[in-house]
Amino acid sequence: MPQNKPTGIVLAGGHSRRFGRDKALAVLPEQTQPNVVLAVHKLLPLTTQIYIAANTQNAAALTTLFIDLPQVHICVDHADFTDCGPLGGLYAATAAQPRCHDYLLLATDYPYLTSELLLTLAQQPRSYLATTAQAHYALAHFYTDHATVRQFLASGQRRLQTFIVNVVHCQPVMVATDPALQNLNYRK
Repeated sequence: MPQNKPTGIVLAGGHSRRFGRDKALAVLPEQTQPNVVLAVHKLLPLTTQIYIAANTQNAAALTTLFIDLPQVHICVDHADFTDCGPLGGLYAATAAQPRCHDYLLLATDYPYLTSELLLTLAQQPRSYLATTAQAHYALAHFYTDHATVRQFLASGQRRLQTFIVNVVHCQPVMVATDPALQNLNYRK
């Protein structure tokens, strides 16, 4: 792990329409904690601080969950860019520290992600995890600042893939297909 740890961002503010309820706060049958808690605990040893991108419906619950962790901060989508998907969350997180930072991004959609896969990502700046079957843009490590995210959103762009590949110039880190990379979009 590099000496200078990145800042963690957990994407936890999605609408979870396909899943049917808030994915961040969901506790799956095989789990004892909500997905967002699992994500934060995986990021804690790899980051200096963590910003959780929340929505107005789950922000209070998230604040309560992490009240005893001073390095974890909750940020809510800004009125300028609501309903902008993961980029809205990234905008809210970078607003808290507008200068250029090294970020390690993790969506709560990946409750099975292993610490080993996350460490692989943390060790390779300007990267995202990918298998031969799928790219995982919400599992990324990159440098950006708030102005860059704002400019991207102001241009009408909303695709995380475009931002990760074309704006912050991440390259895929190829890993073996693994159940740990299952994206949680539907209830089991």
